[in-house]
Order: sequence, then structure tokens, then C-alpha cells
Amino acid sequence: MKLDADFNHLINTVAEEILGAVDEWFQQIEQKKEKDINEITGRTSLQIGIHDLLHIEYSDGKIKLYSWINGSPDCQHKGTRLENPLTHQEIENVLIPLLEKAIRQKLQIYEVSALVNYRFQASIEVGGSETLPILNDVNQRKRELLLQRIHAYIEDKLEGQSYPTDPLESFFLSRHLVDPQLFPDMDTAFILRVYELVMERNKGNKSKLDEHRSNFIRAFSMWAESVFLPIYFLSVKSRWGQAEHTIKEGIDLTALEPKQMELVLQTAIMIIKYEPNYSRQNGLDLLERLKELGSARAVKVIKEGSGTLPTKDIHYKDEQIECQAHDVFSIITIRIKEECADSYAKGLDFICRLLDKGFFRSYQIKLKSQVKNIVSVPGLAKSQTHRFFANALQYEELHPKLESYARLAMVEHEWYEDTEGEKTCMPGTYAAFGLGLANRRYFSLVEAYMERVDDEHQSVQAAFAGAFIKQYGIDETTLPTITACLLRCQDGKFNKYRTDFETAVNLQALSGIIASLAPHYTRHLVELIWGSLDNLQKRQQKEKSECADGFAAVWAAANRKG
Repeated sequence: MKLDADFNHLINTVAEEILGAVDEWFQQIEQKKEKDINEITGRTSLQIGIHDLLHIEYSDGKIKLYSWINGSPDCQHKGTRLENPLTHQEIENVLIPLLEKAIRQKLQIYEVSALVNYRFQASIEVGGSETLPILNDVNQRKRELLLQRIHAYIEDKLEGQSYPTDPLESFFLSRHLVDPQLFPDMDTAFILRVYELVMERNKGNKSKLDEHRSNFIRAFSMWAESVFLPIYFLSVKSRWGQAEHTIKEGIDLTALEPKQMELVLQTAIMIIKYEPNYSRQNGLDLLERLKELGSARAVKVIKEGSGTLPTKDIHYKDEQIECQAHDVFSIITIRIKEECADSYAKGLDFICRLLDKGFFRSYQIKLKSQVKNIVSVPGLAKSQTHRFFANALQYEELHPKLESYARLAMVEHEWYEDTEGEKTCMPGTYAAFGLGLANRRYFSLVEAYMERVDDEHQSVQAAFAGAFIKQYGIDETTLPTITACLLRCQDGKFNKYRTDFETAVNLQALSGIIASLAPHYTRHLVELIWGSLDNLQKRQQKEKSECADGFAAVWAAANRKG
């Protein structure tokens, strides 16, 4: 390591430049008036401070400071560019001690201020190398006060009352419970009891309940990724940002902390059971990590399911049908022993019971049946899930039961697990499409389906719209349903049906529908039929037949302001 006077002067200069940027960073966060600080921390007793992180990047004389590791820099400076990069030893033994001393002195100014949290971490990355810690400061007075508030909140608001709570409180509470600085001796039973109390207090409002639960799952997941896994695994992020874990050599699998293992297991189950479909792989990955660590419970969950559903709900068998559900992999296996309406009725009842009990809407069916019907809509995946519902649709007496299933299954941002790409479709699709093509009494079901479709990630509804028009034609009775379909189609060759829309009766009916739509929906509908508002205007101006009034009405409705 270089120890000459020139080097000492140089590294002191670098430290001073970085600390100058640090001073500016603190000045920036101080710009919030005391009133604003008090307003933020006054929202809940569970927030005792605001800022808890300062990350510094120093490369080629450029200094960047961050409040969030993965955020944008709060401030940037140009400093001294070193001819020779600092070695790891020089950074650790010379630069970091200079920064640590100065930042600790700076933190003393905020000893009682809510501007800084009870815990404050600072780190630095020099020249794109690994991130090194500068300090991990814990304000013991604030820590003790926060612990008192946490226990008081649990006793007063969760155990002592039965009223709903604020999701913001769950945001902080969930993170505090798995904070090793606050609770060094993890008590998983206590953590899960608090979680269940929050769920109980908020069960009357589903949207709020989901928000509370999501806060806990996110906190537990962050703890598993940042605290638990690094103890046992080496983590490398791929180019897509996904972490790849490799178990460390020499790990004593007999010395694993069972309470931590239990919390990771429960976190995996919560992610799989409650989080959106795109997050489920995170839960499965956690189970795989536990399996690598020798967890027999994780192996059982992977093989048999989470165990959160009663046996009678996940298995049914008689002389006509056998059904088995696995909630971790979201697979329902159905074996049809006798091809008859009763068999499919029992299968539908089995699925609906599962969905009622919280089984994933994003699931797939593994079907064992000799019959291979499909719904007459081009582009649908010819999957076993599709075949089950197409087979059931052959029995008219099951149509009401299929409608009940579809209304229960349809949830935005959920998908059948055995579809992807252009064939991706929301649960309930095969039943809703099949029923919509089978009988006019199910037009309302089709309209309800279209209201829930995520048209940015699903396109099969365009093919259904074409099949629907071919089946029923375009008239006053079908226009409301056709419109509902078109509004959820990003594209499609619907201009070929333009002349069918351009009858006097249909134009008048369409003008009434358009008048009820928001302007952006109006433009979308017009573009699918006529290509553009300009094209519609030209068509309206040229029309001299009995349809002229209808075109005028459509143009007036489509061209309205607001």
C-alpha cells in the first residue's frame, strides 16, 4: 500500500470531495420543513425516522449518492480523477475509516431528529467494484422507543381491539418484525401470530385485506432474500436481474435455525397462495432452496402441496371420476372413468370448491379422458384444460354450472397455467366462450368476461369476437355484446364486417352505445370498424341513403368533446 505524503494528500482529497457531496446530500434531505417531517412520521407510531441509507458510488472522479440502492442518484459531483485506481486494501484501510468518522459525526446532529431512522447504513462502491460497508449505525434511544411502540401497537390495536387497521401500519410492522437489529432472536410463532391478528382485524374488507397481506409477504420475502439466503448461499445476479443461488461449501446442515426455516417455508407458501401469478416462481424458488438445505417439510410441500387445504377438498374419488389438486404447482388432475354429465358435474363442483377455498385462479388441468372436444374459436390452446371444459359443454344440462364456474374463475391478471404467448387466456375463458356461442342467454356472461380481460396480455378475445359475429350476425340484440368484445381487442380484421354495421337500425343502436363510452373507447371502436375518425367522417358526409341519419348520429356521438 502506498504510504507517501503525495498519496496521503490525494486520498484525503478524494475523501473530502466525497464528504462534500455527503454534506450536500444531507442538506437536500433537510430541505423538508420540520412540519413535513412531523407529518410523515406522524402518520403512524411505527415510523420513527425517514432516511436509513446512503450509498456512494465513486468512479473516474464521478461521485453519485443514493438514498436507494436501485434508485436514481440524489446528487452527483465531479471530483479528482485518479491516475491509478485505489486497491481494495487502500479503500478498506484508508478511505473508509475517513468517511466513517465524518459520517458518524454528521449523524450526531440528527440524534433526536425524525429525519434519520433508528438505524442508518452507509456503503460505497469504488470503480465498479463490490459494495463495501462504511458504517451500520444504531441509535439505541430510538431503537428502544420503537420497540416500545411496536409492542404497544400489538397489545392495544391488535390484541386489545377488533377494529380494522391501516395498511401503512402493516407496511412498517411487517418490516420491523423481521428486522434483526430490532429482534435478534427470531420468534416465528410470534411473527405469524401477529400476521394472523392483522388478517383477522381486516377480513371485512377484501381489498384492504389483500393490501395488508401483500405488505407482510413483501417484508418476509425481502428478509428471506437479504438476510436468510446469504447465510447459506452465494448469490449471483444474471443479466436479467434474476438471482442465481449456489449453496456454500462446508455448510453444517445440522445447525440450521429451525425458526428461520419455518418462516421461509411459510413465506414461500404465502407467495404461491396469494401473490399474482407472475410472482409464484419466487415462492417455488424458496422451496427449492429449503430443499437444498435438507428441509423435509419443503420436500413434502413440493410433493403433496402446502397442507393448508383439507384432504376432502383436494381429493375426490368415486366410480365415475377421480380428482386430485396440488396447490403449490396449481395443478388439478382429473381422471374421467365414465364419460357422462355426472362425471363432469362432479369435476366442476370439485374445481369450484377449490376456488372458493382460495385455490389459485391461475391453474391447469391434467385431464385423463378419451374424448377430445374443443371450443370453436380459432387460436385457443388445445390443452387438457381446454378439453375438460369443451367436453363438459357437450352436456346442455351442465351449462348453468359452467356459467357459475366461469363467473367464479374470471379474475384479471390471472391465466391458465398451460397457455402462453398468443394463446394466453384468463381462467373461465373456455366456459365463457363456449357458452356465449351456445346460447344467447349467456351474452351477459360474455360481457362480464370482457370487462375483466387484460387486453395488453391476452388476444384470444379477437378470434372469439369473429366467431361470435359469424354465429349470431350483427343486429340490435348482438351489438352490445359485440361492442364489449371489440373494446377489448387491440387489433383484428373487423373492417370486413363494416357493411353489416352500416344499416340504419344498427347505426342508430351503435350511436347510443358510443354515446355512453369514454372518448378513448369511442376512438378505439371507430378505428376497428372504419379505420379512423376521419374515415368515419368521410363516410358520413357521402351517405345520402336512409342510413344518413344513422351515420350522423354515430359521428355526433363519436365526435363529442370530453
